[in-house]
Parts: sequence; C-alpha cells; structure tokens
Amino acid sequence: MDNQENRNPLEREERLLLNVVSHIRKTWKDQLVVYPTMKSKDLDMLAFIYNASEPITMQDLAFFLKVSPAAVTQMTAAMEKKHILKKETNEKDHRINHIVLHPELMEAIEKDHTQIKEKLRRFDEYTNHEFDLEKILSALSDFFEQDLNE
Repeated sequence: MDNQENRNPLEREERLLLNVVSHIRKTWKDQLVVYPTMKSKDLDMLAFIYNASEPITMQDLAFFLKVSPAAVTQMTAAMEKKHILKKETNEKDHRINHIVLHPELMEAIEKDHTQIKEKLRRFDEYTNHEFDLEKILSALSDFFEQDLNE
C-alpha cells in the first residue's frame, strides 16, 4: 500500500491545503518583487489601506499600527520611493494627506485578481462544475477569519 494511502483523511487534507497555500505564496512572491523586503507591519499597513472604506490619514495608520506618527512617516516615505504608496492632498483641507496605494501597485493587484478569477474559472471547468466553489471558499474564509479573531 502507498504511504499516502495510509494517511488519515485529515493529514491528506492538511497536506493538500498546505500545497495550495504554497502555490499561492509563490505566485504572489514572484509577482510582487518588494514582498521579500517587507516587514509584517508593512503588509498590515497595505492591507489596511487596501480594505479601507474611506480615505486613510497618517494618524489613522499610526493608530492602527500602534506606532508613533514619526514611525508612520518613515514607513510611508520608504514605500513612496518604491512606488507602493502615494500621498494625496485632501481637497478640503490641504494640511491633511491621504495615503493610498500607488496606481502601479493597484494595477498589479487588479491583474492578480483577474488571474485568480481565471484560475478559479478554469478549475471549475476542470472539475466539470462538481463543487460549489463559492460555498467552499466562503466556508474557508469564514473559518480563517474566526480563527484570527480567537
């Protein structure tokens, strides 16, 4: 009997999930050249800005990251040089800058989203629509979100 056949279903599922995550990480790492040089707080900041429903200020970032405004200024300045972030002046109050993802990065993110959608579409066709992908991905997303909040 093959070694993989001897594994229990949970071990096989874990191995398969880790394999999928590994493929996703490799794809993103290859696409985002700056990824290896970024720290955890940098990635948290980018996710916060990307997911924000309203414009983000330096104060918002400092509060979210639990660092000083001076630290945020240094972090954003470094990312501006790498074309990751961009400052935009508030039209109503020119003393306030909003921090946004650089248009080049947004373009890369949109391209990545398009590729992911295409891969999901191809996978759905490959499996002959055997699975309810939305239900599976939703359950995974909910689970990991709940796991993060514990």
